Amino acid sequence: MPLIRENPSESDKIRGQLSKKSLFRQAIWLGLIVLFLIGFFIARNSEKQEQLFKRTQILLGTVVEIQIREIDETKADNAISKAFDEIKRIDKLFTTFDQASPVWKINNSSDTILRIDEEIYNLLVLCDSVTKLSNSCFDVSLNNLWKVWGFDSQSYKLPTKREIDSALNLSGWNNLKLSGDYKIIKSKNVELNFGAVAKGYAVDKAIDVLKNSGIESALVNAGGEVKVIGKDWKVGIQHPRDSRDLVGVVKLSDNSIATSGDYEQYFEVDGKRYHHILNPKTGYPSTGIQSVSIINKSNAFADALATAVFVMGVKDGMNLIEKLENTEAMIIDEKGEIFYSSNFANYLIR
Repeated sequence: MPLIRENPSESDKIRGQLSKKSLFRQAIWLGLIVLFLIGFFIARNSEKQEQLFKRTQILLGTVVEIQIREIDETKADNAISKAFDEIKRIDKLFTTFDQASPVWKINNSSDTILRIDEEIYNLLVLCDSVTKLSNSCFDVSLNNLWKVWGFDSQSYKLPTKREIDSALNLSGWNNLKLSGDYKIIKSKNVELNFGAVAKGYAVDKAIDVLKNSGIESALVNAGGEVKVIGKDWKVGIQHPRDSRDLVGVVKLSDNSIATSGDYEQYFEVDGKRYHHILNPKTGYPSTGIQSVSIINKSNAFADALATAVFVMGVKDGMNLIEKLENTEAMIIDEKGEIFYSSNFANYLIR
């Protein structure tokens, strides 16, 4: 028969209290571990990795690519679709081929005073500023000249001097005036062609759509006209004589770059290259440069300026760039020598 003690000793009481404290501590630690594990698994299950979503389409006569860094695939997909819809709208607005296009109607109107689409007028204001900055080396009123060379339809041909002079007589910014209230005055059957600025403008507008869709990191590339939202996007600059190679890589954050080169549209006759960047003063393809890349917040401005600098030449073109704020340039001359503006190196990583 066991011995029962009705009055436990003091040492027994202490051992009991210590045992209870130990169990209490174990319970606390066990609870903390359980809470940690619950939190870990909740965080792990709820966390989604940011992905790169991209899509391409043929628009504006080139390959257009849109890339988005985003967690939500549906959000990214919808934003890309809206951006492409905006680029299609710009394409239809500025095309010279579709009879429903406002630009086609301007080019084929017999009226000398025309009230035009507000968006087209505003882009003409930008073009006017670049024309004045570049001493008329940039000109969007050269469609008649483009036709003579076959660059409007890619049915390239080497025109006679008489044909060029005749086309020049029907071209030139001096034959067109912006009169305010979205009206223009044009003479001599001058025709507009926005090929030197429309891609950059479309890229700007597509980026605006992506921003309005809540996208915080994206890239839009329309045949070398590139603009990004967000930080640390790496953009390659095509080698003007080797399409498989890059002449450099820049890192962009909330910025854009546009490149104009003699390799985009050209044909050769007797070993001589004739490209689409025409000198508004001579009517012939500009010489002395292979490509120009411009960095600026506005891709439309960078696009137009790249063409202007191409025609101006290395010296005059670089002098202009150095006078402009927040604008940098890389120029490759006809011999392949590369020239950089003062702060272009801040963007160049290779």
